[in-house]
Amino acid sequence: MKTLNRYLAGSLLKGYLPILAIFLAVFSLIVFVEELDEVGKGRYTFWSASEYLLLTMPSRLVFLAPFVALLGSIMALGGLANGCELIAMQAGGVSPYQIAWSVMKVGACFMVLVGLLEEVVNPPLDQEAYLKRSMALSDTGAYKGKQGFWFREGSRFVRIHQIRYGESPQGLDIFEFRDDGQLDFYMHAQEAEIVNSQKWTLKNIKKQVIHGYHVSQEQLASLEWDSPLKPNEVRLLTLPSSTLAPSELYQYMEFLKRKKQNFLRYELSFWDKIFMPLNTGLMILVAIPFVFGPLRMSPAGKRIFIGSLVGLAYYLMTEIFKHVGILFGASPLLTTAAPFLLLSLVTFVLWRRYLN
Repeated sequence: MKTLNRYLAGSLLKGYLPILAIFLAVFSLIVFVEELDEVGKGRYTFWSASEYLLLTMPSRLVFLAPFVALLGSIMALGGLANGCELIAMQAGGVSPYQIAWSVMKVGACFMVLVGLLEEVVNPPLDQEAYLKRSMALSDTGAYKGKQGFWFREGSRFVRIHQIRYGESPQGLDIFEFRDDGQLDFYMHAQEAEIVNSQKWTLKNIKKQVIHGYHVSQEQLASLEWDSPLKPNEVRLLTLPSSTLAPSELYQYMEFLKRKKQNFLRYELSFWDKIFMPLNTGLMILVAIPFVFGPLRMSPAGKRIFIGSLVGLAYYLMTEIFKHVGILFGASPLLTTAAPFLLLSLVTFVLWRRYLN
């Protein structure tokens, strides 16, 4: 079985890689053409668009993973079926379920890869891509470096060390200078709550006021602060939920629950990310009946076409369920899991019919 497992793994990789390369090329070209429409706005250049394209490439791989798993598996296993290799394996005493198990071992590795990309690789790349794109398009005086965001309005300078959960500023340093260039006061806040673009609530504040050679200090639990940031600069601090890792989304959901605030869009994004590896594995399970059922001896083009329709139908079904769920206030877990469970049931029936 070890030799068989290695052979099937090699065949599947040969099926996955061409599909992945084609899909990535096509979808990347679409994204790049869209980005070219933005070139010339603010400080957004051709190279900015190219950088955005490269930084978001791993996210497109995750988005395409279920389609790649489905079509790549159909292509690889279909090639084995057309070459009568699956028949030879079965004649040698290997059952369809053993073949399917070998296929799912490769699928499990693919699922783990998708999960790692979502949790570890994609978030920092997506956030950097979003921030660089937004800052270039907004053409503000904002600057982002290794030490955080810098903003300036007149004689006031503001540094924000990091943005927690995509929209909660952490570690604010505020420097106010006099007309003669001397520092008037310095204030550090542990965190801030953005009430609106012009009004923030600073928390856990240490303030130092300069009086010649004397410095007075005070500590405040909270302070209403008139932010110097413009609305388009505030938007730079709010990251889309899609750029956050599942663990970050979960932590922020718990944070919003404690504050009794609405967290629906974060919960929906969280379950989308949780189900993405599961959807990838399910698509491999869906592909297996294609080569043991009525399409066993069909041309490769026909199998790929029907597989594409199945993948597209499943994607549309998940999107419809999500939007209908939002409309009627249904649980995000239910609306995300329902299409998965329905297709799993259909797949189970097909397995019982064609693999026994």
